[in-house]
Amino acid sequence: MPGYKGHTVGGLTIYGITLYLLRSILKPTWLNAIEWLLFTLTGALFPDIDVKSKGQQLSYALILGIFVILLLRDQFDAVAILAVLALIPMVVRHRGLFHRLWFILIFAGIIVVVCFFSTTLSCRMILLDAGFFVLGAISHLWLDMGFKGLFRK
Repeated sequence: MPGYKGHTVGGLTIYGITLYLLRSILKPTWLNAIEWLLFTLTGALFPDIDVKSKGQQLSYALILGIFVILLLRDQFDAVAILAVLALIPMVVRHRGLFHRLWFILIFAGIIVVVCFFSTTLSCRMILLDAGFFVLGAISHLWLDMGFKGLFRK
């Protein structure tokens, strides 16, 4: 059961392996590489958002920043959706919902859909960011529960 340092190392590891394997396909710039690293590390800490942790602190700081950006762009529907999603960690138990692969995939999918409709970012950029977030979350789940634990109900 690693703490935030262990999950950070796990996120860095999965990021490095993924970037190495996909470097010729993705052809990232330095800015892309840093962006994907940040999404991977956010994903690596995200499953612990349901307990007082570094993951919770960083996730809520990120959510606050997104709130401000969306409010400045008058994207009130997206703010409402994000507000509801931000409340979920307060009503679930630790290692429950946020430690389920199916939930991580649905959560990332919802964020992708919201981004498609509320920003002018490219579809490729949004999907790659979400993909690196999911990879980071998978590294967290793997470190906490092992390979078989990734697929539990």
